[in-house]
Order: sequence, then structure tokens, then C-alpha cells
Amino acid sequence: MPIKILAAGDIHLGLIVTGLSAGVGEFSARDIWKRMVDWAVLNNVDIVALSGDIVDRDNRFFEAVGPLQAGFRKLGENNIRVFIVSGNHDFDVLPQIIRSGSHDNVKLLGAGGTWELERYVKGSETLQFAGWSFPVQHVRNSPLKNFDITGIDPDLPCIGLLHADYGAVDSPYNPVSLPDFVRPGIDAWILGHIHKPQELNLSGPYIFYPGSPLALSSKETGAHGPVVITVNNNTAGRAERAFPSPVRFENISIDISGSGTEEALRDTLVNGLLDRTLSLGDELQDVSCISYGVMLTGTHANPALVESWASGMRDDFSHETADGTKIVVHDTDFNIQPEVSNLRELARQNSPAGMLARTIVAIEDGEETEFLKNLLAEWKTNHREMNRKEIYLSLQKSALTDDDAEKKGKQFILAESKRLLGNLLQQKSE
Repeated sequence: MPIKILAAGDIHLGLIVTGLSAGVGEFSARDIWKRMVDWAVLNNVDIVALSGDIVDRDNRFFEAVGPLQAGFRKLGENNIRVFIVSGNHDFDVLPQIIRSGSHDNVKLLGAGGTWELERYVKGSETLQFAGWSFPVQHVRNSPLKNFDITGIDPDLPCIGLLHADYGAVDSPYNPVSLPDFVRPGIDAWILGHIHKPQELNLSGPYIFYPGSPLALSSKETGAHGPVVITVNNNTAGRAERAFPSPVRFENISIDISGSGTEEALRDTLVNGLLDRTLSLGDELQDVSCISYGVMLTGTHANPALVESWASGMRDDFSHETADGTKIVVHDTDFNIQPEVSNLRELARQNSPAGMLARTIVAIEDGEETEFLKNLLAEWKTNHREMNRKEIYLSLQKSALTDDDAEKKGKQFILAESKRLLGNLLQQKSE
């Protein structure tokens, strides 16, 4: 008899989705948790597996305790077990909420930072869960290196449940690498911490992040939602999306070349958004809102005028598809090159426009000028100074390498050079 598991991590109860345009409405982690519970009951799920950061922070206790307890109770009333581990956000508050509820169907695995094994039996199928919970907020040495569970039956499927930061060697949030997961008796790992859904290894063992079930900000692009795993004949299947996050974020580049008038630009932008949305097809079924970060690219006689024409798009654009999905824009950015038929000829001139044209040509041709070298050096200095500021210290693990910094700097300089050149040429034509 198959065992059906609904899995998710990083719900972050207490949070709402940020970055959406005004008038869209509110999407909250509380609502996605309730929807998960209702879906589990409606679809005869046997187990709900949660891989940490279910609650956002300790100061969200009072926002999370009610919805979480209500969900545990409803799952229990329908004979649905909950296996759960705590992460870096809820290492102390989640155990407290679980203790205060006394729900027999809920098991916090590995409390206090000790590996723990639990079995679930359904008919002829037996499933093992191995889990470890954060005992403190910062864990710099992976507990996988001291994996010490005894009693795992190698003849029965076993799923590991862990909150971990994959591929980040210096992370304070349980840094892990692929070889760490190869442990005797473990067939699959359900991970938490990284919000992007991804499969790290397809077999031996199967390792995946279900990702955040609700896209919480514009940084969380693409499909999100809890996943379903079915264990049948002692074999765990691949994760499949149970239902989508009600809000989805996407980035899109739209070429506005040839849009000489404001009316033509509007048509280009609207058609670009609608075409991209339609291309997603069934992926948007049951998605209430899709929000785009729009990058305008291409060439135009007056890039500054294009920025002015598109300035209201971020706050005011709203469109609804035939299926009821609202389309909005949360950000607009510009990388528009001035329409200069003689850019290389202009680059030979000893003028501000010529200097900008030479900079554009040098970057696009992979060459270097003294002016470009000085600009890059200044950009890198400013970038390093910014990263030293206290507000950015928590982001240092993602600081750019020298090669990445040069690439990023050239992208910035190229975009600014194009913008300034367009402004200069426009001023000359007026």
C-alpha cells in the first residue's frame, strides 16, 4: 500500500510576500500552510514532512502558534503524521510550539542536535525517517560528518530530513557538500534552507530541496509550491509539485527596438508580457498573480525618453488573463543602446560623446582603454567599501570574486555609458 508524503520547507510563518505592486492583495505564509493542510486531507496524504524554518523568527511566535497548532490538529484528526526538523530561524520557537500543543501525530526529529530515527507503518509498507534539528541558530560544522544513527534497517526505505546550506563552505547554517549525504541506509534527503526548488542528486541517494512553498519575494523566481513523494514497494519516487504557489515572480527582457513612439512602446511592452505569460501555459493554473521584473533592451533614438514613457509601468500596470491570473510589474530596468549608426566613427572624436562611444566599443570588443581601467578601479573600490559596511556583513559569503567584480563592473559601466551617450546625443539634436 503506497505511502503518500507532502513535503515542504521554509514556510516562514509570520511573513507575507514582499515586493508586489500596490492593489494586488496580501499573500501570507499562514495561508499557504492552511492550504497545505487542506490539500493533505483532501488528497489522502499519509505524512507531512517539513524541513525547517517553518516559523520565521522567535518574535513571530504569536503569529505562528495559532495557525500551526490548528494545522497539526486537523492533520491529526485525519490520521496524518507530521515529521519535522527545526532550522536556523525556528531552532528554539518551533520546539516550544510543538511542546505546547501535545499533538500525538507530530514528531520533531533530532531535537537538541542529536540524530534520531522514527518509523511509520502503513499496511505492508514501512518507512523510516532520520532527522536532525538545529540546537542553536548558527551551526558551522555539518552534523552529517557525525551521522551516528543506529538501528536503520537497510531493507526498508529511509528518508533523511535536514535543514542545510548546500555548497556554501563557510556558511554558519550547516554547510554541506554532496559527498556528505552518502550515508548507509538513506535512500532520499528532503532539505530545507535554500528557497529555490532543486534536485541535487537523482539517485544513490535522491537529494532535493522542495523550496519555499510560497514565493516570498521577487528574488524567488520560477515555480514554487509543496511537493508530493510516493513510497511504493519500498522505493521512494521523485518529487512532483502538489500545487503551485499562488504568487509567482519572473524576470523578462523585452527588446523595444523600433518602438519610436510612446504608443508603440506600450504595445511592445504589453504584448511582451502577455506572450511570456501565455507561454507558461498550465504552469500558471491556480496561480493568482504573476509579477515581472522587466528589463527593457534594444536601441532607441532617445533612451531617456523611453525611461520616461515606461516610468509608470511598475506601479500602474495590471492585466488579468482569461484564466484569472493577474499580471503585474514589480520592477523595471533599462539597458537601451542609443541608435548610433556611426558609433565607431564617433569613438574617434575627442569629445565627451566620443569618450563614451570609445568605452562602449572597448567593452563590447573585449578591449581595454586607460579611461575604462580607471573607471573599473573606482567601481571595485566602491564595491569593496560598500561590502565593509555593517549592514552588508551578513551577505559577505556571497561577495563577488575579482573576476565576477570586473564582469559586474563592466556591465554597470556599459549600461551607464549607453545612457549618458543617449542623453548627450539627444541634447545635441534639440
